[in-house]
Amino acid sequence: MSRKSAAKQADPPEALMRFVEENGEVVCYVDVDGKPIAKRYSGQGWISLEPGYTVHGSEPGTDYNTVEIQYDPNAAERQ
Repeated sequence: MSRKSAAKQADPPEALMRFVEENGEVVCYVDVDGKPIAKRYSGQGWISLEPGYTVHGSEPGTDYNTVEIQYDPNAAERQ
């Protein structure tokens, strides 16, 4: 990668994983730039809260130490 193209790449947004108690159950949230984009109840898959975002990882049967956040601007525009 050239120095010029590296300079044009934006820094990735800041992501935060947090745990909140809701109705006596612990819920895991992923926030990007201070905005919740997905949540997951214990033993279940991720629920998208923002169009265009997909979160994978830490679900049952996957690597509990890795969470992957993907953003598709085209999918966000369609919703």
